[in-house]
Amino acid sequence: MSLFWSIIDFLKGTTSFFIVFNIIVAIVLLIPGLILISKKNREQKTKKVVGMVCLSISLLAFLGALSNTLSSYIAF
Repeated sequence: MSLFWSIIDFLKGTTSFFIVFNIIVAIVLLIPGLILISKKNREQKTKKVVGMVCLSISLLAFLGALSNTLSSYIAF
């Protein structure tokens, strides 16, 4: 049982790093995603698809940061 609590303590220690990392990744992917989906690039289907992929991964990174925050500060 002590191994379980050591793992929990390790995860609590690295939580703040991963929250910041997920938010940075989300912002970095959000900017090119919005640029690729903008009106002038909308005519090209490839750029639109790549923009949607960037926005989807950005959303997942934001959700990862949110879930990490909730599990860290509320559950533990």
